Amino acid sequence: MAFLNNSGDIILDAVLTDLGRKRLSQGDGSFKISQFALGDDEIDYSQYNLATGSAYQDLDILQTPVLEAISDNVASMKSKLVTYSDTSLLYLPIQKLATTQTNGFPQSSLGVFFVTTNTKNDFIAGNKASSVFGIQNITSKRASDGTIFGRDTGPKTSFSIVVHQGLDTTQVSFTNNLDTTLTETDYFVYIDDRLGKLLDRQGNPLPISYIDDDNIATYVISQADNPAAFLTVGNPQAGDTVSLSAIAGPYNRQALSFSIYATDNLTYSDFLFEKFGNTADTSDPTYTSVYSIDSEVRVVGAKTGYSLSVPLRFVKVKTF
Repeated sequence: MAFLNNSGDIILDAVLTDLGRKRLSQGDGSFKISQFALGDDEIDYSQYNLATGSAYQDLDILQTPVLEAISDNVASMKSKLVTYSDTSLLYLPIQKLATTQTNGFPQSSLGVFFVTTNTKNDFIAGNKASSVFGIQNITSKRASDGTIFGRDTGPKTSFSIVVHQGLDTTQVSFTNNLDTTLTETDYFVYIDDRLGKLLDRQGNPLPISYIDDDNIATYVISQADNPAAFLTVGNPQAGDTVSLSAIAGPYNRQALSFSIYATDNLTYSDFLFEKFGNTADTSDPTYTSVYSIDSEVRVVGAKTGYSLSVPLRFVKVKTF
């Protein structure tokens, strides 16, 4: 990746995405650009200078070097520009992770979700507890916050990543309804297909839309087609003083909720751990060797384009 000098003339640098290049390569004349995206990842709007003349207030922003366009859909344009017809909006919606067991399933204290590539029974054999890469107190009932048993089947209602959406401000009461034009009903979710697969809250596999040449799987998750991938977050009434959402203001009553199933690549082979991950001994005498891979799952709102990156750590205990 490189920067392009933007100190003079306006620069337009555009490339096709991986999917766009694939369709162009078909060579049957059917390729036609019908969609495009704009982003401002590299712009720091705090450089807007009110202390100078009007002609120079945004000069530093306009002359900021811009990122060279790249075709990697995962690395490019995490902050996409969107257009709203209502110019009176004071707040725009964002996405936040659940913070408590009340409104979902929170991250661990280290700010990640741990996805185990061993089964839960492996961890709790003999009613032992563990402290593996931050995973604490795995018992016969549950683990600490943020632990997803990535090789266990069945319902995932207690071990899911829950994404809340709405206006994160106390200036508007959370009891108000979120405007339908700001309410997400569909999401794009991206994850490395070599490491994990997405499941709904019932433990059923979610359909993959496509996998690009970097092994990144794209899931299109909608309330209409995938209702089991959403969680109802209360129905606040006027006079309520405590919100059930991680969002401070008006929020989407349907939160995206999904779990992750660790692939056979991680459970039955050490290749990816040794190529991309870490190996370490643990202070817990119960275990002698632990492998881990740090990755992420990215959630993008289909309507607002807001992007949320969720850190993941895939963990494998080599020797119990």
